[in-house]
Amino acid sequence: MARMVFKDVTRNWRTKQLQASAIALGAVMILAGCAGGGGNATADEPRTLLLGHGAAPDNPRTIAAEIFSERLAELSDGTLEVQVQGAEQLGSDAEMMVSVTSGTLDMTANSQGAVSALVPEIALFGLPFLFDSSEHAYEVVDGEIGDDIAVLAENSGFKVLAWWDNGIRDITNSKRPINTPEDVAGLKIRTPEDPMTVDIFNSLGANPTPMAFGELYLALQQGAVDGQENPVTNVKSSKLQEVQSYLAITGHKYEVTPFIISLSTWNTLTAEQQEAVQIAANEARDEQRSLMVTQINEIYDEFESVIEITRPELDPFRTATASVYDKWESQFPEIVGKLVDEADATR
Repeated sequence: MARMVFKDVTRNWRTKQLQASAIALGAVMILAGCAGGGGNATADEPRTLLLGHGAAPDNPRTIAAEIFSERLAELSDGTLEVQVQGAEQLGSDAEMMVSVTSGTLDMTANSQGAVSALVPEIALFGLPFLFDSSEHAYEVVDGEIGDDIAVLAENSGFKVLAWWDNGIRDITNSKRPINTPEDVAGLKIRTPEDPMTVDIFNSLGANPTPMAFGELYLALQQGAVDGQENPVTNVKSSKLQEVQSYLAITGHKYEVTPFIISLSTWNTLTAEQQEAVQIAANEARDEQRSLMVTQINEIYDEFESVIEITRPELDPFRTATASVYDKWESQFPEIVGKLVDEADATR
């Protein structure tokens, strides 16, 4: 039964993504025509790649995308340039994934949930309380299992260049402080379109509500949802603290930011250009991760005077979400077992 439910949820989200992508795809095609969009430049002109993401200005993802653009121009000796379009200008994360797989968008710094609709194994990085910190997660995702999952992406038409960071996630809401799982029950919580996150909040008795990130501020402001879950870097860069009253530091899951390139684009680059892209992606990853860790600690301190903060005892949350492991292990027993073993070994 779990297998059937999982497949039905994934199929429904994939269908919604395809239906929602038409308008965004048209916008990407227009920009791709201006930027290069996978086409070949003339011998005397640099080739311009189009990179889309959904983060707000000053978010580490935004800063890293600009670092990548600058470094790639240098490493490629000016043969490759990058036009960065952030803040969902090219559509939601799900819509940008459709564009990447169709070859109309060259690159994206995307979200774990949207990419897991195409490669479900990526969602496993977000098993509840799998990692104690972002630094702990890096030790695992940068290893063999991260490489194995990245290879699976190439069957869907894109290449994972690096696992950027989307942080350890916490919960905010406008209704009440959260100290126990029972405090989460009944809250309408916005989640990304990610089946793992939905499963976690279902297990806590909440009402998970998948929604594009660009719609979140208004939904919180108008009371369409009570709260949301994100790393505090995303909370601050999108000013969500303005429309939330409580922050619970739960660290309930970790997420990567898959930094990817369309195979339609990758396969047209020279070997030297491919090497430059990979080096720039890794350098930008390291900078982005450093920014995430630094900003998270600074924002926790800053929010002490902005929003009511609780630090719940986490063992009851681990117990409440244990069933999530059972469900996903039934789908991917080998990978779940390996992830848990590696997380424990590096703890």
